[in-house]
Amino acid sequence: MSAAKRLGTLGCVGLLATTAACGSTASTGAKAGPSAKITMGTVSAYSSLDPAGAYDYGSWLLFYNVYQGLMTYQPGANVPSPDAAHKCDFTDSSYLTYHCTLNPGLKFSNGDPLDAAAVKFSFDRVIKIGTEKGADGKPADNGSGVSVLLNTMKSVEISGTQDITFHLSTADATFPDRLASGVGQIVDPKTYSGTQLMNGTDVVGSGIYKVDSVQTKPDAKGNPVPVSVKMSLNPNYQGAASKPQNASMTLNYYDTPAQVKTALVNGDIDLNASNDLAPGDVVAMQGTQQLGKGLQVIEGAGTNTRMMVLNTKVAPFNNIAVRQAVARLIDRNAIARDAYNHTVTPLYSVIPQGIGDQTTAFWTAYGEEPEHPDAVKKTLPGVHLPISFTMTYTANASAGKAEAEQIKKALEVGGIFKVTLASVPTLHELGQLWSGGQVPASTTGWQPDYPDPDDYISPFMGDPGVFGSHYASPKIMNQLVPQSLKEVNRADQATADTYLEIQKQIAIDAPFIPLWQNKQYVVTQANVTGVPLTLDAAAIMRFWMIGKS
Repeated sequence: MSAAKRLGTLGCVGLLATTAACGSTASTGAKAGPSAKITMGTVSAYSSLDPAGAYDYGSWLLFYNVYQGLMTYQPGANVPSPDAAHKCDFTDSSYLTYHCTLNPGLKFSNGDPLDAAAVKFSFDRVIKIGTEKGADGKPADNGSGVSVLLNTMKSVEISGTQDITFHLSTADATFPDRLASGVGQIVDPKTYSGTQLMNGTDVVGSGIYKVDSVQTKPDAKGNPVPVSVKMSLNPNYQGAASKPQNASMTLNYYDTPAQVKTALVNGDIDLNASNDLAPGDVVAMQGTQQLGKGLQVIEGAGTNTRMMVLNTKVAPFNNIAVRQAVARLIDRNAIARDAYNHTVTPLYSVIPQGIGDQTTAFWTAYGEEPEHPDAVKKTLPGVHLPISFTMTYTANASAGKAEAEQIKKALEVGGIFKVTLASVPTLHELGQLWSGGQVPASTTGWQPDYPDPDDYISPFMGDPGVFGSHYASPKIMNQLVPQSLKEVNRADQATADTYLEIQKQIAIDAPFIPLWQNKQYVVTQANVTGVPLTLDAAAIMRFWMIGKS
């Protein structure tokens, strides 16, 4: 909804500033799908099957297909449109009240009614669980922090069975986007607790698929680790999704990108989830593919970002000059070339290209290429060199180790830094370290919750913040972000000016060092169809659009 956003080609779209009611398209049941059975492989396992307890790509990959929100993004659209809702709009000039009317007769996959009470229950429990602690003293929301996406929601009021009114604590131009994100998925009050996350794997949603079975295995500590999820079409589905092109979907989870590649080569899976493969393997497959024969590489524009996160609360990165030294030395072009075989694009702002109001703030502040070590040393008076720290990365990232080694190489030039590399198996383990404040520096990717520049800013702010950066800039949090959320016309110059200031301030403070933004790559068997329609700025992989010829 910002300056560079395109209007979607499908569904009801329009600038939020018009506040016109958007009505949903005709509902489509999930009964008439063809017989194709699709199997996808991925390293992105879910961390929770409950929308109140997950804030990660692997979980939301499932949520968008087995749950349903009031709003959604049609393929190619950057503006949300109704799904479970018949229409939604702001009802006051101050943009503090947002009203939705449900489609009539909605049901969950088990036949329970999906009404206004279920919607209120779903949103209230996210807040409740997000603020509670379990008996072990740990966050009740699985440590996900996903409730931050509802931080502008003050209360939910319902009238009858179909009318829901959200009262906001402050004007929030992105609230419709938040409703369309993973946190906005609706759950069944009869089967989900209002104060605790679901136990087990009995998912009850109203999405186009229902979960038939979940297979897990114990890890070294005896905790269940996902192995597979099997889904079939939900006969009770009513919503905005197009006619399904398959009858069932199975997700198989792998530990490494190499295992996903082997499964593709052996024909064990039909396709991989976006960006699961090692960059070198993607490039090699592109170079040898034949049209209509063997494995096919499908490429699409991406809005995922990758960054280095610096913990501003602990040494050495509680010193702004040290953080800026990292920004001066980082070599994005070398990372894109040597770690990712040019399958990613160097990034100079926390907001990527393709999302409106993006600048190149880090290029402006520090230059395109690394500064000479002697020049960097002059910016560190009184700092003992080398500056030692440990940087943590996830071992299952497609090129996580190679990227970390490139960063280490760049920072140790001239003896300015001494970097020790450490790895954890997955993002879930890294998230646990973030919440414990144990990570001075790390690398991580960001999968957008919704395609608006705010989503590359607001979630990162706070103490500790979703990445454990403890970055709480008063200027950004108390002035610029609230100002940006009042700018309901996301296409005007005032919105662009606000995000320009935010990006400038982040570049100066350097708590996050942007590295690159992705291109989306999916490898499929030759007979798989529909994948290009799942690769857009909303980053929603729509399983139902995938079929076989």
